[in-house]
Amino acid sequence: MSEIKRITLYKIKANKGFEDFLKGGLTTYDHVEPNEEFEGYIKYDPAGGGERTENQIPWLQFLNSGFPEKKYTYQAFNKFPRALMALRVIGKEGAEDVFYVATFGQHGDSSLDKEQIVYDFGIKVGMNICDAEKLRRIQTAAHEAVSRQTERQASTGTSLGVFGINTDTEFLRTISGSVKKEYLTVVDAFRGKDSIQIKFPKDQKVTWSHLVLLCRKLEERYWSDDYTKTDLKVYDILRHESDPVVIAELNKKLCAAIAAKDFACIHLAPPEFRISDGNSFAYEEKNSPEDVTPPTSDDLRIADLVSVKRRRLKNLDEHRIKGWKIFEYNPDLDRTFPLWDAYRCIVAEIDLHGRAFVLSSGQWREVSEELKQLVDEYFQNHDLVQDPDYLPHDVNIYNAARKENREELFNQRAAEVCAELYLLDKAKLEIAGQRRYEVCDLLHANRSIIHVKRYSSGAASISHLFTQGKFYAHAFSTDAACRTGMVNWINGDTDPTSEAKDKSAFIALIPEKKTDLDEKRYTVIFCILHDGQEFSLDQLPFMSRYELMLSHRFLTDDRSFAVGVVFRRVLLGP
Repeated sequence: MSEIKRITLYKIKANKGFEDFLKGGLTTYDHVEPNEEFEGYIKYDPAGGGERTENQIPWLQFLNSGFPEKKYTYQAFNKFPRALMALRVIGKEGAEDVFYVATFGQHGDSSLDKEQIVYDFGIKVGMNICDAEKLRRIQTAAHEAVSRQTERQASTGTSLGVFGINTDTEFLRTISGSVKKEYLTVVDAFRGKDSIQIKFPKDQKVTWSHLVLLCRKLEERYWSDDYTKTDLKVYDILRHESDPVVIAELNKKLCAAIAAKDFACIHLAPPEFRISDGNSFAYEEKNSPEDVTPPTSDDLRIADLVSVKRRRLKNLDEHRIKGWKIFEYNPDLDRTFPLWDAYRCIVAEIDLHGRAFVLSSGQWREVSEELKQLVDEYFQNHDLVQDPDYLPHDVNIYNAARKENREELFNQRAAEVCAELYLLDKAKLEIAGQRRYEVCDLLHANRSIIHVKRYSSGAASISHLFTQGKFYAHAFSTDAACRTGMVNWINGDTDPTSEAKDKSAFIALIPEKKTDLDEKRYTVIFCILHDGQEFSLDQLPFMSRYELMLSHRFLTDDRSFAVGVVFRRVLLGP
């Protein structure tokens, strides 16, 4: 007789009953009368009739094994049955009852209300039962100015380190593999995410009582903190939030803040790394020269997004925000091209019931206290702030012709008043076989590579500045075509700001050969423009400081650059 080999289990949230998570009403289910161990409900869908019988369905035999006589029969032709078994596992020694759902067959979870499940159940149990040296598959997410999701597999079990996971920046979402020796009698292998799929050991006879014992064991494993003593502790650093109830609460608070135009902890940022090419952003579409040209900006600002004519903010929800589009405006063609929906571009920091969450690239993540402390301690131990006299104060950056405040005016003014600064913010250079990258805004004779970005509440994420500096410094060091492009640009530069410059002196700072480039002699400067009386690192959003930490660590530890942060007040126009 064939035995059941696999089962998928969901844990139900606390303070819920069968009627809260089973769809369709309990009268549509078969009731399994309570005993000293459990109470249950079963929904069985035969899905049709034909030549396949219950003798070929191991889990159907399992369901029937608890009845004196066979209760569920099955015959089908080219169709497969499905079922759901809900359990109330009765607590022992005064413990609360817990609810679990086991599903069988394709779409066996169709009668389960997924909003009532514990969304980190599978991955937490998986981390607590896994043999950390025999992982087979993991899926991670990373928060950067460029968000990404990655899946890795191994043909044989291996450790987390062999997967090449950067445990400072990547966060687990799915894990599968073999289990520790002490669990081999109940579980052979698993795959954990919101649910856990269990593969039973060979020759293990699975009964209803065995399933109840398994639920008790997994319950204990869910509440364990064993995984925090291994490399898997990375899961808690910036946990991906999947619970739709929590997400709905976060979105409600987000939309209320946007409707009230409270942008203290909300801004817009490109959800992907963009090559600067001179085009601007717009929040309205223009398909032909006859259409009115919409207002444009070289930066994303949420205040501009919500001020579009006929933009309705009353009863705002995330679905309406996802319908708001952000466009790229091409002045040569006098047309707009769609880029993203606005929700993907929102970066927000929201507190909910004493927990801190961030929204980035359309996904919510919970910020752990450990991560907050890590970032705070990092900047206590690393003094990044500099005050070089060659970067000017109080530059007016208002461009009257474009009716915009533009950071390029700061760059131009800095180069005009300092003979040792070379203006490079218009240089489109080749990196990795592609052109149109601005390697930096300014280059100083002391080998400072300077990136400039204006910060203001509700404006594009300053995080992009830090990722940009990391990317371009690496290219400057490792890509010969990048350095050749910088030299060619300086030689051919006809900008009036550069006419009186000693071009040969700046070219001498850019070695042709990698072997002649000593990273230790170069400093990457992040120059942050602001319009307040004072500004400091503490006033940056948390995730921006997190990005700065990652960039500083990469540039100084993985590479050998020095790194500095400079704050400069600028004057704005109307």
